[in-house]
Amino acid sequence: MYNLRIAARSRMLRTGLGIFALVCSATAFLLSVWIVVPAPTYRLWQVAVGASEWSLWLGVLGLAGAGLSVAAFARGSRGPALVAFGLGLSATVFAAVPLTQTRPVARAHNVRLSLRQYLGGLRAQPAAASSQTATFATVEGQSLLLDVFLPTAQAAARPAVIVVHGGSWSGGDKTDFPQWDRWLADQGFVVFDIQYRLAPQPNWRSATADVKCAIGWVKRNAAQFGVDAGRIALLGRSAGGHLALLAAYTPREPALPPSCEAPDTGVQAVVSLYGPADLVWGYYNPANPDVIDGPGTLRRFLGGDPRTAAEAFAIASPINHVNADTPPTLLLHGGRDQLVGQRHAELLSERLQTADVPHQTIFFPYAQHGFDYNFYGWGSQVTKPVLLRFLRQHVAQR
Repeated sequence: MYNLRIAARSRMLRTGLGIFALVCSATAFLLSVWIVVPAPTYRLWQVAVGASEWSLWLGVLGLAGAGLSVAAFARGSRGPALVAFGLGLSATVFAAVPLTQTRPVARAHNVRLSLRQYLGGLRAQPAAASSQTATFATVEGQSLLLDVFLPTAQAAARPAVIVVHGGSWSGGDKTDFPQWDRWLADQGFVVFDIQYRLAPQPNWRSATADVKCAIGWVKRNAAQFGVDAGRIALLGRSAGGHLALLAAYTPREPALPPSCEAPDTGVQAVVSLYGPADLVWGYYNPANPDVIDGPGTLRRFLGGDPRTAAEAFAIASPINHVNADTPPTLLLHGGRDQLVGQRHAELLSERLQTADVPHQTIFFPYAQHGFDYNFYGWGSQVTKPVLLRFLRQHVAQR
């Protein structure tokens, strides 16, 4: 009887170990596979962003599943252990893709990737920059707000960065990436994170006008915040990247006036993270229609398609406004972007090159749209020093 009980416990342990190994491996696999496989739905694209930016943890889970499967196999578990080993090993390989594909990019830009930083803020957090909220315009009864992040160190005539949020031109809000705002302020920049009108659509003119209005407001109030009005950069993500480029490239475009009194809306530099640049090309070449209806988004934003709203598509495409006076431009884009294909950045980079505009274009082969959401992820670790060098070269110095 005693031996029977021992045998039963051994079977239970073997079965439990095999099942636990299978659960670990399957979970890691089902999450990490979206790092390399195009998502069939918007929700799974969100999973892909998280999996790509926190892939190290999935690799650890996959390795744990594979290790447990070996132990289960040694105890006599066959089927579940073999499946768990295969899934765990595959998950580990998928999870390694972001790091292995970022390392060459980091080396090319003299950036040292940090495991300590990746592990979740073991390094010092950005200083607690003081912030305040102000109304920079009231347009058609709608108050437009901005958040101001001031450096902790006092100085006169500091450079400024105006941040434009994303959200398909119909969603999102100011300060949706607060860690980046605080970090920029910690580097000595006064940061203004702004709103713009999201409705009613089409809002391509009004959204651009509000960005230009914010530039004018910052210049009028430069003395109050210790800003040098001649050292301002725009930075935008996704739809905000598009608006930042468009506003920076068209300071004197009569078809795109500011929504408030702003005689001077010129800036000294612009940064676009995964923003669309050629809207006609984007309409006919959506990145992943299963994730987002790109053509539908553009129709709502511009009031039609490239045939019925040709003028809007032409005026609202930043690529059409590149010339010798275009400000220095930094483009950062993910190679696996499923909302805005990296071809946008490639096309704009080619146009900037032709016009002899100072610019830098960086592609992260593994990265999804929104790769900088993880402030300590591999893509962000490269982005921070590259962005800082660019801003210091074109805005911080006189």
